[in-house]
Amino acid sequence: MLRIVAMPLTGAGLGLLMWSGMTTALLQLRPEATSTLHQLQLLGLLLGVVFVAAGLIARRFARPAAPTAPRRARVLVVITVAIAALLLVLLVAGAWTTLGPLLVALGLLLLLAAFGTVAAIASGYAGPAAPASWQQPLVLPVHLLLAMSTGLAVLYVLMDRLFVSGNDGRTMLATLTGLGACLALCKGLYWRAVDRLPAPGIAPPPFRGARIAVLGLAAGAPLLCWLLALSGSMPPLVPLLLAAVALLGAAALEHRLFLDEGAGLQRDAGHDS
Repeated sequence: MLRIVAMPLTGAGLGLLMWSGMTTALLQLRPEATSTLHQLQLLGLLLGVVFVAAGLIARRFARPAAPTAPRRARVLVVITVAIAALLLVLLVAGAWTTLGPLLVALGLLLLLAAFGTVAAIASGYAGPAAPASWQQPLVLPVHLLLAMSTGLAVLYVLMDRLFVSGNDGRTMLATLTGLGACLALCKGLYWRAVDRLPAPGIAPPPFRGARIAVLGLAAGAPLLCWLLALSGSMPPLVPLLLAAVALLGAAALEHRLFLDEGAGLQRDAGHDS
């Protein structure tokens, strides 16, 4: 279980730090920003660090052990968390009143560091001894879309609690639907490429059901939540929470499939040799 949730937690945390870094930088361009907006940045940075730490702890104690992240990914994680912690300290100290340019620079650095960390983790799967499915070019965009969509979903839930607005909730869900559709498209193309690899039996029928579930959770669930929000039959928080849970579930199930399909291909290759 820890092995399956480690990467989705880390990815959601890094995605949340990406969005928090970007919004922190943009926020400094609005001197009239309210204290509530600064609270949103603080919560986003804090939860992002907590998610990343929880994912790393889960990875450390996972049995069987999770694939080892490359050294550059581990270095980038430390850098990302350090920048986020520095931003937290500065925001708590009220630095937006005097150190706006520094906050802009740190916010952009955090965005780039978190983005680079996700990219390094994804590329770390494509080692020389890795199964062919892990070396597919679509592994990188899938990892990035998973991090961005789950992180944004968590940020949107925070925004709904701080800024209550039904119309904003609908716009948020429409954005998550778009990201989920892009994720489903990339993952579908990835599976199509994997199934064409010269290793029969890599994707048995049980995998196909799980694949449909991933696509449904990633694209179908946010769409249904958006339609639910349009109906106005319940508070915006409910469909936002459902969409966030669905995307996190899609990330966890996708990671399990990613590991299982890679292991299956590796066994088939070993058997053929």
